[in-house]
Amino acid sequence: MAVLRAAEPGRSLPLPAHCVIGRARACDLVLAEKSVSGQHAAIEWTGGEWELRDLGSRNGTYLDNKKLTGGARAVLTAGMRLRFGLDAAVWTLLDVAPPQLMARHLGTGEHRIADGGYLVLPEVSSSACSLSLNVHLPTSAFGTFKDSEQALLLAHLRLSFQFTRDEEHVELTAWSGDRSLFLQARAHHYPLLLLARRRLADQASGVPEPEQGWIRQDELTRMLRMDDNHLNISIHRARTQLGQQGVLDAAALVQRRSGTRQLRIGAGQLELHST
Repeated sequence: MAVLRAAEPGRSLPLPAHCVIGRARACDLVLAEKSVSGQHAAIEWTGGEWELRDLGSRNGTYLDNKKLTGGARAVLTAGMRLRFGLDAAVWTLLDVAPPQLMARHLGTGEHRIADGGYLVLPEVSSSACSLSLNVHLPTSAFGTFKDSEQALLLAHLRLSFQFTRDEEHVELTAWSGDRSLFLQARAHHYPLLLLARRRLADQASGVPEPEQGWIRQDELTRMLRMDDNHLNISIHRARTQLGQQGVLDAAALVQRRSGTRQLRIGAGQLELHST
């Protein structure tokens, strides 16, 4: 993703899709120099490139030492040097990659970047909420795929579980046609195996698709002999691993039914193989 780095050591900013620079505390990048206006300039992702725009600042916005006229826009390329005001510090644009899903701590200013398009807050070990990219938005906005037919989506995958007879070791492979996405054998695959087994049992019994596979979370944690937090961490890690393989809607790997504490595996194409 695109990053601005200051000349002073240790200060950098991963760019959100719309970044406002200025002295005001509400800005994404807050600068203390007196020559900087309250809302001085903005850097925006247009869907294919980054643009710099002066917001009518008093002392001007400079790009490679050339002043932008008020309201003017300029396309940014990697390595360009930006200055906001006459004597302000110089910032360098390190990259021009598309923005990623991220969150900023309002108290510390720390940024947390999504892993595989999936973000857990405040942290994995004590998650209070999770966010994911909405794949119904135009994928060009994220610079990911030029053709949506190339996108890897959960609905297009076949999940194949291989497990030992005692179910102590579980491997999961996701198939997209003839292409396989090997997911490392991890403990978090076992909850998915139990969810897959429940959904396949409902399919065999003729349960309508919208009702297939749902299980209460407290029932699942009893079966797994783990608490809610441990289960949530396992789900997060499984989603992240799938997202890192390029699956855009990896967060839907485990679906939750609002207000019921029910969940199920989100894929309908499932295979179980005991070895």
